[in-house]
Amino acid sequence: MTGGSTTFRSRSTWSRVRLIAVTLCGLLIAMTVSVAMAGTACACSCVGFTAEEAASRADAVFTARATDKVTAGMNDIYEFEVSEVYKGEVGNVTTVGTPSQGPSCGVSYEVGGEYLLFVSTPDDVDAAWGSNLCLGPTGQADTRAVLERIYGPPQLPTGWAPDVGISGSTEAKDAVPVALIAVGSVIAVGAVWWATVAILRKRRADG
Repeated sequence: MTGGSTTFRSRSTWSRVRLIAVTLCGLLIAMTVSVAMAGTACACSCVGFTAEEAASRADAVFTARATDKVTAGMNDIYEFEVSEVYKGEVGNVTTVGTPSQGPSCGVSYEVGGEYLLFVSTPDDVDAAWGSNLCLGPTGQADTRAVLERIYGPPQLPTGWAPDVGISGSTEAKDAVPVALIAVGSVIAVGAVWWATVAILRKRRADG
């Protein structure tokens, strides 16, 4: 009876180990998928603003050409060469962060394209400014005329405002594939599994 009891306990222990490993693997993969899908969990919904309202809400309004782009986490970081400034203190080079998922109200800029940007001071983006689809005006073709009426003719970038380009740390975060994270999670669970197996085998050998 003792041998049978020992065998039963051993099998029970192995079953628990397998269950724990499978559960950990499932949790890690689920977390990875949930992070990847976070940006598409809800549709973007914005209240339309006139040019006057958008300009009043924005911390800076300027015209610039997109020169570079990296993806850091759930955000796209764009680098811009600034040509004209209507509002705010903006240097010759600046960065704008925006959610990388369209349903999260992110904005997509083409590198090389010229844009009139309505931006805000970011609180969770590694960039000088933040932007999204809800910041700019909608349905108004004479936006520049409205801006000139409010702020006067556009100015050159301010000399005392620092130039802010894409940092090395941001580039290092550029586009870590979600699939790679998932593979890493599976490898980590596998390592835990084999370590547990080795410990159990050693205990059995010592016993």
